Amino acid sequence: MTIDFISWLVFGALCLFAEFAIGTRYLIAIGFAFIYPSIASFLKAPTSIQLVALMAGITVHVLALKLKHKEARIAPPPEKTPDIGERVEVIEWIDEDAARVRYQGEEWQAEKLSMEMPCADHGVIQRVQYGRLFISTGEYPEKK
Repeated sequence: MTIDFISWLVFGALCLFAEFAIGTRYLIAIGFAFIYPSIASFLKAPTSIQLVALMAGITVHVLALKLKHKEARIAPPPEKTPDIGERVEVIEWIDEDAARVRYQGEEWQAEKLSMEMPCADHGVIQRVQYGRLFISTGEYPEKK
């Protein structure tokens, strides 16, 4: 019993479609590994060689995927957390109390601590909450 190369490609395509539904990334590696037994079948290799080509392809693809994810876990991107008391530059005021500000080269959303504070070109970080900065502007101290 031999499996023709179209059948191998169909099995690979089914794995790829299953990957789109599940999203584990492993089925995509397995789906692409079905190319190897398809090539072996096209070259008229026996079924045992086709199965060995499939197992070797799956092993190589899954190991490559694991190594790629391991490297991603080793070097996570550095997170910039704003420091309280640091100065920020106001890019633009969106409305009376909200602004886009620049801190360490990145843009942040910010709000004034109090509506009485003026809309200035600079501010000082007083609090950070859910990725949003609360700043004081002008000569006003922090209100608690």
